[in-house]
Amino acid sequence: MLRKLHSVPGLIAAIMLTIMALSGTVLSINPAVERARAPALAGGALDVATLAARVNAQYPSLDKIVRRPSGEIVAYYGSGGESRASRIDPSTGAGIGPYAPSPTMRWVTNLHRKLLLGDAGRIAAGVAASFMLLLGISGLALLARRMGGWRHLAGRIRGSGLQRVHNEIARIALIGLTLSAATGLMMSLTTFGILPERQTAELAYPDYVSVQAPLPVARLAALKAVDVTALRELAFPAPQNPHDVYALTTSKGTGYIDPSSGAWLAWQNADAWQRVHETVLMLHTGEGIWWLGLLLGVESASIPVLAVSGIWLWALRRRAMPKLPNNVGARRADTVILVGSESNATWGFATAIHQALTKANFQVHTASMNDLSPHYGAAQRLIVLTSTYGDGDAPSNATQFLPKLARMNAPAQMQFAVLGFGDRQFPSFCGFARTVHDALCAKGMSPLTDLGMVDRQSESEFRQWAGRLGAALDVEIEPQYQPTLPRTIALELIERKDYGAGAETFTSVLRFARPRKADSAWQRLMGARLPAFEAGDLIGIVPPGDTVPRFYSLASASRDGFVEICVRRHPHGLCSGYLTSLQPGDSIDAFIRTNPGFKPAAHAGPLILVGAGTGIGPFVGFIRQNATKRPMHLYFGARRSGDSFLYDEELHRFVATRQLTTLTTALTSPVEKTYVQDRLLRDAVVLRALVARGARVMVCGSRDMARGVAAVWERILAGSGITVGDLKLRGSYVEDVY
Repeated sequence: MLRKLHSVPGLIAAIMLTIMALSGTVLSINPAVERARAPALAGGALDVATLAARVNAQYPSLDKIVRRPSGEIVAYYGSGGESRASRIDPSTGAGIGPYAPSPTMRWVTNLHRKLLLGDAGRIAAGVAASFMLLLGISGLALLARRMGGWRHLAGRIRGSGLQRVHNEIARIALIGLTLSAATGLMMSLTTFGILPERQTAELAYPDYVSVQAPLPVARLAALKAVDVTALRELAFPAPQNPHDVYALTTSKGTGYIDPSSGAWLAWQNADAWQRVHETVLMLHTGEGIWWLGLLLGVESASIPVLAVSGIWLWALRRRAMPKLPNNVGARRADTVILVGSESNATWGFATAIHQALTKANFQVHTASMNDLSPHYGAAQRLIVLTSTYGDGDAPSNATQFLPKLARMNAPAQMQFAVLGFGDRQFPSFCGFARTVHDALCAKGMSPLTDLGMVDRQSESEFRQWAGRLGAALDVEIEPQYQPTLPRTIALELIERKDYGAGAETFTSVLRFARPRKADSAWQRLMGARLPAFEAGDLIGIVPPGDTVPRFYSLASASRDGFVEICVRRHPHGLCSGYLTSLQPGDSIDAFIRTNPGFKPAAHAGPLILVGAGTGIGPFVGFIRQNATKRPMHLYFGARRSGDSFLYDEELHRFVATRQLTTLTTALTSPVEKTYVQDRLLRDAVVLRALVARGARVMVCGSRDMARGVAAVWERILAGSGITVGDLKLRGSYVEDVY
């Protein structure tokens, strides 16, 4: 529901909000420009009487003086039978140039306030402001939910590149945009009288005015008591009308002054609504706070980006979500399936279970885990299929499941089953699924079957679990699983280099590019373009005859113009055998998956890179991009130097160019085995000093190697008060293991 509250108004109002945002960005420059051109007051404080006398001496036919929110003084006067306006230097009262609002800015103002459509446009602008307010509030709530709660709002944002761009911009801009929307809506409501501008009636003109000779304006006591900084407007009495008076408006209120005595004839303090209205105007336009205007303008400029990326994400989400026929309402369902997924892969398995149970005459409702309802009317069983994010955390669409479960009134008869998805090589394999299983047990529900766990989207393991679920329900379940994969791109092998001759050492470095041949003009135009990626990101490849993608770390960035991976041929390895058999000119279909947790940090601190075998891949990419000669220390475990040493020549060239500070190798052979752990222990003193200086440790390779390296680092850090766990918590020790 919250997502609909965010996406529907955004889709409806995207064009209108973009127009208003861009025009608002242009208008936001005005306060800063006016502030910059307003002359400074020489000599400190200045009262209104003195200012009026100085200006009146320069312009005898003066009508009024206005002090704009920027501090700029403008005099309105008659000259040659025409009304004129000049900008004033308050130190002398002399004019410094004509005051004439820009026709362009006036047009932009009308576009922003009423879309050039009069009152109908004002109504539309008010509606757009209300949509923006709803988008801001719902967007903040969605972001907080995605981050795991309001207290984590400043944490690292996860997801695809487009999701991170949208959410990073939103996190910075939404507070300011919500402020602009709220103040804009209040101004719109005030324009149409729904909200009042003031609580009290307007000040009545005085009944009695002295007709004695007027005093010079410099001697008017009421004006001498008002500082120029409080001035809003001073209107002079008309010379031909002996009963006319001075009308003064300040930040504190409005009053009339007798020209003959200089005394107040009437005064009315600004009421609460007037002060609120003035504050709202200031917060919306930035007039009077020029830096706020510029800040709001920058944030307004983000709306087109948020609109385009939001619509794009909505379209991608709509395309990625499976079509679920016969998805009954939550209150009518006897079986509820909830899905937790970071990349939508789990939805394919959930769809198969949904269709199989529906075919078996169950009334099934399927939704995201975040959509857990506190009440299910007829539900007798709850089935949860979830992946795990990071170190046992919830995926993005399941971050609210556990808090909602704690508040849920679970029916006593409700049973449950949990199926987790993950990778057995990671310590937190199906960690979140375990947490959910335990939480459901603690809620008093009884399990239909033991916790199921699927390794790397194994279809056979999924079918085995489905069989156990069917046995518990006393029905036969035959799920028709169709894997959900991202859209792939075609890549052509352009170069390969092979290392090692034996079956156990044969490894290939493969370079791919977009195909040179294309079927259409559009493909020929766009064919050479690669999607954006960095070294350390992942490429997913589904080998022929299988449905499960294999992931390889990228040794290149998109700006290199090619996709490079290291592949070691494994015995009976379906994908590694497929890739290492390719020849230049052969093509594959693949997709890119970002890996934001495994990137060199932005600061210039040293990097300690520890890898073995094909784990060298992303490190080569990092070193290639090290144009600033950031200190990088590589510890690399490999076979004996020669035809089995990956990137041998390139690594030594990096050392010569200082792109790589040190290269330390651990070479093994059938006779002698040396591991990177041994080299790390040998350099323990130096490494400990590097960590004390803020170095970041990055490990890439097999799971067993990574465990051994972590154990060695514990020994290196012993007695320092720092552990590997501490480094991981602050992002100074990261792993990419397989």
